[in-house]
Amino acid sequence: MKHLTQLSIGLLVATVILAFATKTVTAQEKAKGEKAQTAQETKQKVQPPAPVLFENEKVRVIETRIKPGEKNEMKARSDRVNVAINAAKTRVHYPDGKKEDRDRKAGSVQFNKAGTSSTENIGKTETRSVIVTLK
Repeated sequence: MKHLTQLSIGLLVATVILAFATKTVTAQEKAKGEKAQTAQETKQKVQPPAPVLFENEKVRVIETRIKPGEKNEMKARSDRVNVAINAAKTRVHYPDGKKEDRDRKAGSVQFNKAGTSSTENIGKTETRSVIVTLK
């Protein structure tokens, strides 16, 4: 009888320990899943390529739209003229880590020299621009 009581208590203690261990492992797996989901959401915030409005052998015209928090891909771009359709607050990222904040007004026109960069919308509204690139 004494052995049966000790065995029962031992099984009860083992069950409680197993329950806590399972709960800890589940919490860790949940945290890993949340971290993976956050990384996936960050990837989704990178904007797809802009649609081409017009293109021929001499010029290419695209319209970009960047939602708040999104950024376009880091890539080499040629000389271009950028016309802001609406007011925009953007941050330009360069490969060397340098950043440049820009506050553009609707209708403003800007010439951008060729180079590698990525643009992030740091404002509260979607930014829209028409970009004209000479070939």
